Amino acid sequence: MEKKPIYYQNEKGEKPAKQFIEKLNEDAKGKVLARIEFLGEHWQGLKRPYVDYLGSKIYELRIQFAKSKIRVIYAFMFKNYIVLLHGILKKTSEIPEGDKDIAIKRMKDFQEKYDQGKIKLN
Repeated sequence: MEKKPIYYQNEKGEKPAKQFIEKLNEDAKGKVLARIEFLGEHWQGLKRPYVDYLGSKIYELRIQFAKSKIRVIYAFMFKNYIVLLHGILKKTSEIPEGDKDIAIKRMKDFQEKYDQGKIKLN
């Protein structure tokens, strides 16, 4: 069963992970979008080097492009959704704690908005 990737949206209507992806060059953007689609289709069996669990219910989608280590942090939410929370160009061996904290905060915000009826999912 596939899961549908969707973007977290903040109160200003911005989608930070989408904005991050759109700033990449065309080739890198294409690879990231293809990998997101692949994640939605094959989420159950994916492991490193494609994805990794970061703790606190968040994961990283790992994309290597040229010398860039692109990461999209996401969470499985509700029954059929992958919520894309945050994107970074990784420069160290670990995902910085500040980036994990941003993703966790966005995940909690998404859940609260859903619980309040501010987000409708198909």
